[in-house]
Amino acid sequence: MSNVPRKIYGIDLGTTYSAIAFIDEYDKAQIITNSDNERITPSVVFFESEENVIVGKIAKESAKTDPSEVVDFVKRQMSDKEWSFSAKGKSYKPEEISALILRRLAGDAVKTGEHDVKDVVITCPAYFGDLERERTRTAGELAGLNVIAIVDEPVAAAINYGLNVEGSKGKNVIVYDLGGGTFDVTVVKIGSDPKKNEISIVCTEGNHQLGGKDWDDRIVQHYVAEFQSQTGSSADILSDSETAYDLRFNAETDKKTLSNKESIKRKVVFEGEKAVVELTQEKFGELTADLTEQTLALTDKVLEQAKEKGITKIDAFLLVGGSTRMPQIKVKVTEKYQSSLGIVPVEFDVDEAVAKGAAKAGEINILSDAVKDITGGKEFGNLSEPEQNAALIELVVRTGKTEDEIKAAVSTVLKMVATKSYGIRALKAGQPVIRNLIIKQTPVPTQGSQTFGTAGPNADEIDLVVYVNNETDSDAALDVSEELGGAVFALDGNLPAKAPIEITFELDEQGQLRLTGLDKTHGKVITAEFKSEGVMTAEEKERAKENVDLTIVD
Repeated sequence: MSNVPRKIYGIDLGTTYSAIAFIDEYDKAQIITNSDNERITPSVVFFESEENVIVGKIAKESAKTDPSEVVDFVKRQMSDKEWSFSAKGKSYKPEEISALILRRLAGDAVKTGEHDVKDVVITCPAYFGDLERERTRTAGELAGLNVIAIVDEPVAAAINYGLNVEGSKGKNVIVYDLGGGTFDVTVVKIGSDPKKNEISIVCTEGNHQLGGKDWDDRIVQHYVAEFQSQTGSSADILSDSETAYDLRFNAETDKKTLSNKESIKRKVVFEGEKAVVELTQEKFGELTADLTEQTLALTDKVLEQAKEKGITKIDAFLLVGGSTRMPQIKVKVTEKYQSSLGIVPVEFDVDEAVAKGAAKAGEINILSDAVKDITGGKEFGNLSEPEQNAALIELVVRTGKTEDEIKAAVSTVLKMVATKSYGIRALKAGQPVIRNLIIKQTPVPTQGSQTFGTAGPNADEIDLVVYVNNETDSDAALDVSEELGGAVFALDGNLPAKAPIEITFELDEQGQLRLTGLDKTHGKVITAEFKSEGVMTAEEKERAKENVDLTIVD
């Protein structure tokens, strides 16, 4: 039997900042500081030369002087099949840029804490679909890591909350996660069974193009407008890349300052003209009111969905993500939900909850697999008491952990939902629609089937195109759906016209989609390899490893 690794690492691969955590000898999640002695690392990459790449704080500062060689906010590009970044004669896909960030995190952990980072859990927004999750996994593989699981960010935060906060059992929790580049809001149910820790996603909503960066952009727009007003200039000062990045950098700094001060002044200089712009907390709130309202609208939506699923009471409202520090966020969220829900929203380990929860999720995963290894495939909850005790004793020997620590981990059950709807194109009343076989917010693993007829006699294959959307009905319009990928089902070729072929979609807990078919005429199961367009092939991964095989400079 294989030994259980002593440390599994959790990585919050963020849009603006990333972090890495592990479970220490006291069974507590701890953040590993980077080589800059900071607990979070900017998710920014600077291509200094063909061989050297800088990730983190220095890369972010380098954007002032070399903006064309710096890339950031790459997480927002995970769903864009066409996006790439060119630097020093090479082109990099989102997963390659992400791999460089992951390598910096893992490398720093080795340097600063003498960790051996191999097995990891990486987090992603809850509403990421198959493509984004596969690209996140690929990023880890390109970084030389063994990706045990991809875990939803609110699930990680809920794990950190549910397993560490006394009295959390039996609570319904809403996780409002506003990061630097993305937003999601999720209702989580924490089970009340004293013998196990059950954490279930009820429903989730989000926007991968809404985050702290958008609040920064509003500050930049304000600075530009004030500059033009004070100087009488009509110049497009953002057309100058260095000026644009400098303003953006200053906007982020000023946003953070306004979390503690009521006002701030900023000098804006361009082509010999200058303006001194004052920004107050009140004005900042006005400039970004519509952005804040978007988060509240999504929160209302997810609360309504939770109510439809029988969740009528919310017991805790957690604010997660660095951007929840903006005063207007907490004020508006509290104003709206303190009275309606009867609870006060609270900040919960805003920068670190996700990474810490991911580390714990990794430990849960690896110990649960070890139980199956010991018991011949049985889960801990399905064992008799003597079998459980024997498994615990064996795991104590393997891991050096206490029985209580191991039991808390292996008795934890995580239940996810489909964060997208998956379907295929069909005709309804003569009009093309997407018939969803798997519906968003359905608990996973799940499956859905639909029977189709072959186009003509002796068909030798069926070409199937899979679409993804955010609708919760069985049918979705084409214009709100996106083509995800395709699969080819090989047939015997001796079928009559309109022969029935049943197509089944299966979605697992990791958000991975599998397609199977059933030739009902012959009772034959047909398998097809499905792959999201934009996901690297094995050959592309090998080439990409060379592309990211650069020297990481601290």
